[in-house]
Amino acid sequence: MAALKARLWYLQQEVLQTVVATLREDTGASEDDPLPLLVGGQIAWIEHALVGYVSQEMMKGRKAVDVSHDALGVLDEIEGLLSDQVLNYARRGAE
Repeated sequence: MAALKARLWYLQQEVLQTVVATLREDTGASEDDPLPLLVGGQIAWIEHALVGYVSQEMMKGRKAVDVSHDALGVLDEIEGLLSDQVLNYARRGAE
């Protein structure tokens, strides 16, 4: 179990690094700009919180359709906790 946890942590760190690199590229941020790391950390937190919620509810035996519906409500709550700076960071225009 410890090896699996270590591997999952490693994968989470890899994903975070990739998100941060993408944010830097999309915004043109320099390597010493902390914002891509901070926003990337918020994105990682959102993913962790949402996956944790879904996992917890599925382990209770709830139906996936109900859990996914409720997860949208959780995502709305998360959005309410985030500042406009985070929500609008690296926003792309309509294509």
